[in-house]
Parts: sequence; structure tokens; C-alpha cells
Amino acid sequence: MIMAVFRQNRVSCVVLNTIAAALVASYYQVPALAGFWEFMSALKTRWSFGFSCASTIFAAALLPTFIQWAQGVLPAEGRARRLMLLMLFWGYRGMEIDLFYRLQGMIFGQGDDAATLVKKVAFDQFVMSPLWFVPTYVVALRWVEMGGSWSRTRPTLDREFWLRTCPTVLVTNWLVWIPALVLVYSLPAALQFPLFSVVMCFFILVVTMMTRRRNAG
Repeated sequence: MIMAVFRQNRVSCVVLNTIAAALVASYYQVPALAGFWEFMSALKTRWSFGFSCASTIFAAALLPTFIQWAQGVLPAEGRARRLMLLMLFWGYRGMEIDLFYRLQGMIFGQGDDAATLVKKVAFDQFVMSPLWFVPTYVVALRWVEMGGSWSRTRPTLDREFWLRTCPTVLVTNWLVWIPALVLVYSLPAALQFPLFSVVMCFFILVVTMMTRRRNAG
């Protein structure tokens, strides 16, 4: 399964992590961008969970929806409702992940040494992702596609969903986020969430297209 998912999404995975690596490199190596990074850090510090809520709504709901609309692949029916539901979910999820990053910092520290990065990435990807982040995300995405109706969503959460869709998304999640989170956690705490938001935008597009193709098949 891992190799099949990698072949299907290898270009997207490489592009995502190339962008993330370039952003991190710009923080450490490009003095001309110091003002931009200081501005992002101050913005995140000042607005706290408000920043994580708003930036995730923009990165995971508004921008991907606009791109899908521009490409002509956004479903015509119920667009406004779909966007509202996505904004509701991602506003909450953004604050939840922000809180998780803070808890990780309290538990493992804010260092950027190899041991700290391994602990944070491992706990994120091999504990929280399979147990909480990925299943709840895929259920929420299905709920949005069903117009926010739980009565329509529940019958679709069948054996195929739990044994094929969720594991496939989890593998895709690992391929994208394991290298990306090494970069995210290497930044100062105030800049981790802004970088997360950039990667999340592209990740949402990949998973949305993948699950739509699977549902259509």
C-alpha cells in the first residue's frame, strides 16, 4: 500500500516538502526576509489562537476551495454550505493543532536538536495521527461532502471506509508530514504554525482529490 500511495502522490509529496524546506532555509539563510519572519512571529504571538483559527480557515478551506473552483472541479451543488462547513471544521482544527504544538513544547521542550525533533515527529505521526487526527479529518471531510448531514454520512462509514480509505489517507499523511514536521518543529515556536498552514493548504488539495477519485470509483 505504501508504495502504491507513494507512486500516486510522489510529485505532490516532493513539491510540498520542497516548498517547506525552501521556507525554512529562507528563515535561516536569507537576511532580506528577516522582517517577514519577524512580522509572522509577532502576528502569531499577538493573536494566539485567533491566528491559528484564521490562518487554518484560509489555508485549508478558503484557498483550496478557490483553487478547486478555478480549476472547475468544485461541485456546483451546495457550494456555500460546503465552504461554511469546511470553515467551521478547520477553524476548530487549527486551534486544536496549535494547542497540540504547545503541549508538545511543554513535554519535549523547544529545542531543534535531533532527539527533540524525533520525539515530536514520532508522537505526532505514530500516536496522534492514527488515533485522532487522520480518522476525525477523514470523517469530517466525508461529512462535508454529504452536506453536513450525519444521517447521510453514517452509512458511508463502512468497512471500505475504515479498512481502505482511512489507511490510505494515513499513509499519504506520513509521506507528506513526517519530513514536513521535521522542518516545522525545527523553527521557533511562534513560526511553527505559519509553516504548518502553508503545507496544510497543499495537503488538503491532495487528499481532497484523492478521496473524490476514490468515491467516484
